[in-house]
Amino acid sequence: MIRRFVGRVTEFFTTASNVVSRTVRTTWSTMRRSLFRPSNDWSRPDYEFYRRAYRCQVRGLEISGLFLKPLCSKITSWTLGRPPGWKCANDASQKALDAWWDSRHVDILKAMLAGLKQGDSFLVVNSDLSVTLLPPDTVEPIVAEDDYGNVIGWRATQVLAHPTRPGDKMTLVDEYTAMQRIHRIERNGIVVQETIFPNLLGRLPIIHVANQPDEGQRFGHPEAEGLVEVLHRYGEVFEAAIEGNKLQGRPTPVLQFETVADLDKFWALYGKTERQTLPDGRVESYQTLSVDLSQLLTVSGAELHYASPGSFAGDTETLLGLMFYLILEHTEIPEFVFGNAIASSKASAEAQMPVFETFIEGRRREAAAWLTEVAEIVLGYLSLMQPGVSRETPTIQWAKLTQDGRLTLETITWAFGEGLLDERTAVMLMPVDVEDVDAVLEQARREREERRQQVMEQARAMQPQQPAQQPPAREIAEMLPAPAYHRNGSTDPETAAIVAAAERIVANGDARGATGGAMEVLAGGRIIDAVRELKKVL
Repeated sequence: MIRRFVGRVTEFFTTASNVVSRTVRTTWSTMRRSLFRPSNDWSRPDYEFYRRAYRCQVRGLEISGLFLKPLCSKITSWTLGRPPGWKCANDASQKALDAWWDSRHVDILKAMLAGLKQGDSFLVVNSDLSVTLLPPDTVEPIVAEDDYGNVIGWRATQVLAHPTRPGDKMTLVDEYTAMQRIHRIERNGIVVQETIFPNLLGRLPIIHVANQPDEGQRFGHPEAEGLVEVLHRYGEVFEAAIEGNKLQGRPTPVLQFETVADLDKFWALYGKTERQTLPDGRVESYQTLSVDLSQLLTVSGAELHYASPGSFAGDTETLLGLMFYLILEHTEIPEFVFGNAIASSKASAEAQMPVFETFIEGRRREAAAWLTEVAEIVLGYLSLMQPGVSRETPTIQWAKLTQDGRLTLETITWAFGEGLLDERTAVMLMPVDVEDVDAVLEQARREREERRQQVMEQARAMQPQQPAQQPPAREIAEMLPAPAYHRNGSTDPETAAIVAAAERIVANGDARGATGGAMEVLAGGRIIDAVRELKKVL
């Protein structure tokens, strides 16, 4: 409660657009640097303020705060909207991690969104592999007594109120360390239960997602932190434009008198004296007009007309546009990503996309550290539950945001034919959406084995004395896996078929159809020389 009160006072002095607030900010910043000078900064954002700003509930940000939701959601969606791929050394670990990530990807998205919105977020991977998201203002660091810069754990404190008895409160405290988890229940300040659970992982199961912390800082910064001032100005201009538009819609009646005597006579007829008491106790009198313009009004020596402010919509639009571009420059998000229509939109989007793609790649690299930490913890739990799963540090793999499908496919085909890519990575990098990579690979292996068996059966059915009945080399090549066309740099179907046949002969230990010289060069690994020998008999 005290922290929230201080936060609201700070909000008044540090977010209002006036000289006093700017002076307070400058003075406090100077005093803080001169008095404290921390080498390890534990300061944290006002989480409640930025949560309310995100929902447009902060005074002065009721309108301009609408920018905050798309700002955070766009970065989150472009960075993690498509789940990252993982490469594990163990096949069982690979399948288990992929299955878990697909089922919990929404929680990972929420953790990143909360970090962008508030500056920090905390997620806990529980022993049953569920995920719990904790409000950042409920989590405090636990440091070593011999080194205050060494965080050895986190303490999460949550206060729960009874739904029908507001005065009855329960406090849940969870202390996470690498050795154990202490779960404590307090009711009205009295500890009623304390349970200690051993930590079988030997590492912290709670992950701190900090949004771009500065050097020496442990906690992050909200994405909107640098936008508060310009958003206040944006809201002020917008509200002033709305009020001016209302006045334009309700013109003010104006009476223009020819002489002062006519004016005095009008005030004498319709004027009214009213009094009000001032705060110091004095009574002040002032004159008002009691005129109902919806009824007939007769005056002499006067002309009645209605006046309204001149049009200022163009100036307001220009000023709001300039502030909007300041917001774009600070956030580094192109205009088309916000969904705003732009002139020559297709050309502008194509020109801005490479820069934005580089920006998102940087955000992905920043997120890779805590994402890998989540994957390590999950594999640690899975290794205790599922046979064959091992604890390891998987490699994160990202799909490109935009790509030339044909160029990408040709590059993957070349790299796979040269043995530079394994099957799983090649499928993941293909310019098509594949939901279950492992299922696709398994089906491809079965079909490849069926084709191989079909070729072998046709080869056994061929008679040596009737070479004319042998299937053409091109027909054999078409039944072989596509990479056979690219072995040893050859794209000739006949040569590819012969090479594949030679490899099968060596694999099966069957010398039929090959000369002794061909088998000898095959054993030495000289495939091209074996082709020359095999051409004599095939």
